[in-house]
Amino acid sequence: MPEGLGVPYGMALFEGKLYVCDVGRKKVAVFDLRNRTFGYLTEDRRLMRPVNIFIDAQGWKYIADSAAGLVFVFDRSDNLITMLGKELRIRPVDVVVRGVLCYVTDYASNQIVVLSTVTGEEIMRIGLRRRMKGRTQTEAELPPGEFSLISDLALDQQGNIYVTDKAGARITQFDSSGVFRRTIGRLGDNVDEFVRPKGIAVDRENRIWVVDAATEVAKIYNERAQLLLFFGLPGNEPGMMNLPATIVVDYDNVEFFQEYAVRRASIEFLVLVSNQHGPNKISVYGFGTFPAHGKAVTQTRASGN
Repeated sequence: MPEGLGVPYGMALFEGKLYVCDVGRKKVAVFDLRNRTFGYLTEDRRLMRPVNIFIDAQGWKYIADSAAGLVFVFDRSDNLITMLGKELRIRPVDVVVRGVLCYVTDYASNQIVVLSTVTGEEIMRIGLRRRMKGRTQTEAELPPGEFSLISDLALDQQGNIYVTDKAGARITQFDSSGVFRRTIGRLGDNVDEFVRPKGIAVDRENRIWVVDAATEVAKIYNERAQLLLFFGLPGNEPGMMNLPATIVVDYDNVEFFQEYAVRRASIEFLVLVSNQHGPNKISVYGFGTFPAHGKAVTQTRASGN
């Protein structure tokens, strides 16, 4: 069995393990950071294109598979428990679970489909159903709440829903009941604009993190949709990005990466970005307090890769 990543997309960290959806190998790779081992979540061949993964507080894993048209659910021990969306003809792109609600971005309908984690039944749909067939709408043609090419999603602590639109070049926000609130960003090549936004995350301060696969940078916005910072830039040098797909903010696994930071750095949280092109990799960035003239432990450890 070959080790390493084929084409990485979605990621999740849980109890010292990094789970990576590898759409190239049609598997979910598992990097055990504590024991420094590598393996796969399952060899179940029903996984066809695992795009994104969400892990709840109990360790249950929800995997959005766009080709299988399902959300696969594995328990804490990695046993397959159920498959959500069997009768709905959905094409899941991303998944987030909050309580008994499973939020899925559906490529087939260009909507957010909300399912019950208990019964698997559809509870509601969020976002206008796409009206134009056969071609992609531009950002200017899109009415509020409609998607041109729906992608990833994230929920903040208040239950607000943030969804990226790859072709619409913007983020759409809904409140916890599914009512449209606002859009963030627009199509363009200015620093505060998007070309092809994909992965999105919301941190504990309600800052919005998003990667743009076209410009190959990550951007951070505050609650008022003001751009705070961008980082990355195209390339294969340390810290650069190469076709980024998803972004994850993690506060619980800093200990496994502290040794790779500059001396006397205090890392508060991690930001991970999956890169789908040469070489395919997961970039890890540390955010916190750094010495003014800190030196890296080694060149490899300073790379953040």
